[in-house]
Amino acid sequence: MSVTLEKIDLLRDRTGATYKEARQALEGTGGDVVEALVLLEEDNKSWMEEGPHVEFMAKVKNFLKKSTDTRITVKSHEKTVVEIPAPLGVAGAVFLPKAAALGTLLLLFTKYSLQLEKKQPENGDNQNQEQA
Repeated sequence: MSVTLEKIDLLRDRTGATYKEARQALEGTGGDVVEALVLLEEDNKSWMEEGPHVEFMAKVKNFLKKSTDTRITVKSHEKTVVEIPAPLGVAGAVFLPKAAALGTLLLLFTKYSLQLEKKQPENGDNQNQEQA
């Protein structure tokens, strides 16, 4: 089988490969489009499963999990009034800084307290976790 521009375009449309990658895949498979698709998909999977981005994404996921374990708590006389996840509080402070500052000042000048609390693990698996 021959390598044609139509076959290259078909591979590019289906896989997002460059012209060079599509041509090399077709040449490596003797012009067989299906085999070239399989070859390009295998190359794409290995790229997605390896590399520095995998470690980075694992760190981001770990950070997000830990940050959702931290909560911002508003208390009045040791009674919890409001409890929100810390990332939500940070997002509120970033997008509405004046409202966050005003709310914090009002809380502190009244008989309310603002606390950061780390949620305790529900099972006994993580006894050695850092305390906030």
